[in-house]
Amino acid sequence: MTTPTPLRPLDVIRAAAAVIAVRGAYRPITRDHDDPTRTPTAWEVEAYLHGDDLYDGPDGRERIDIAAAQAADTAAAVCAWCRAGANQPSRYRSRLARLTSAPTVAPRDLSLLASAVAAWHHDRHRGHLDAERATDAARSRHQGRPGDRLTVNVTVVAVIPLPSRHFGYVVQFRHLVKLRDAVGNVYVWSATTDHLPTRGAAIEITGTVKSHLTYRGIAETSLRHCRWTPTDQPHEPDGDEPPSPAPDVKVDVELDDWNAPAIPTIPIPRPRRANDAEGPRPHA
Repeated sequence: MTTPTPLRPLDVIRAAAAVIAVRGAYRPITRDHDDPTRTPTAWEVEAYLHGDDLYDGPDGRERIDIAAAQAADTAAAVCAWCRAGANQPSRYRSRLARLTSAPTVAPRDLSLLASAVAAWHHDRHRGHLDAERATDAARSRHQGRPGDRLTVNVTVVAVIPLPSRHFGYVVQFRHLVKLRDAVGNVYVWSATTDHLPTRGAAIEITGTVKSHLTYRGIAETSLRHCRWTPTDQPHEPDGDEPPSPAPDVKVDVELDDWNAPAIPTIPIPRPRRANDAEGPRPHA
């Protein structure tokens, strides 16, 4: 039986970065391994470094080779981040610091070390969000007064799904759209329309000020009944501004924390029973 070649921590992390880049995500070790396309990242890293077959054959190995050649800077940054956690209270970070400081990696520690790449990406993303929130808290101010109609040019920061509502047979899907203007003011819109802007899009939005909120120290202007259009295209009516109801439609408006627009409620007739089709029953 051939003894596997000892692996260096930097080699493991570089291979893990390449596998994650090729597969599109980090895959932890789980109980379900029936789908070969969902092979855990640590297993693929081990197979790649030891020259074993991958589930997509030579083509997959070639793509990982290309990604590994481009992952040197990422691997070095992940190793530095791991070593910086030696004095952290987190047991996970202290173990990563110990593993990256060792000359080789034991087979039992390979999966833990492979997870460091995903943890590093998560830590960077969280740091970016913290910096963004601090900037928003310093710059954002409430705009307008409740009931005012505002038109502003903004950038879409996030589109977050919210729990749907059920009105009888009608399901209303909702999204929280977070917006930021050029000055740094933050707006939020609880949208119930199917047509939504994408994250990062520059749009012009017109909406009614619902209220002024403060979330995590950030002043937010809550909008409702919004219309929007991309800033490089002519305006077209869009959004979730409710149309005027037809005379024969009863409109029930339910207001909650997000103040959704009016939902037309049309009575549904009771299904006919078998006896109804026969007409009145004659008297005996």
